[in-house]
Amino acid sequence: MPYNINKTGIFALALLAAIVATLCDANHVFTQTLSYPTPLFFQQAWWVFPAFFIAFLFMAINYLFLSHALRQKIDVAQSTTHGNWHNLSEDLTAFACIYLLSGFGNFHPALLCFIFYFTFIIRQAFTYERCWLCLLAILLAIGGMFFEGLLAEFGLVA
Repeated sequence: MPYNINKTGIFALALLAAIVATLCDANHVFTQTLSYPTPLFFQQAWWVFPAFFIAFLFMAINYLFLSHALRQKIDVAQSTTHGNWHNLSEDLTAFACIYLLSGFGNFHPALLCFIFYFTFIIRQAFTYERCWLCLLAILLAIGGMFFEGLLAEFGLVA
């Protein structure tokens, strides 16, 4: 199991994910899902890209830490094997599509919610290590809502 993943790999993954997320976030601005009080680039705040980079770096490190800590309790063997470019591109494309859909779907939130829950149930039905997937989904949902709430509370997004 690759608990000894090099720092360059984590850095590159966080950088790539932050680039994709920043571009997808521009879609949220374009569709008026959100706005920034002090936009700088493409109606986005200067801190959007660094915040995504830090968030993805934090998630990658915690993924490794949590999978290592729980490896005796739940099955994480396949989720912690070294990946490949095919899986990375597939997951990155799915991430971008869902992120873009959330921007266009803001006009029909109930439909968007249904689509997201439905796709999660399908993924849950056909994936490996279901307990690990559920745990990650719950942690990401809680962390995402908390961070988004902080951004709104501090007036960084509208």
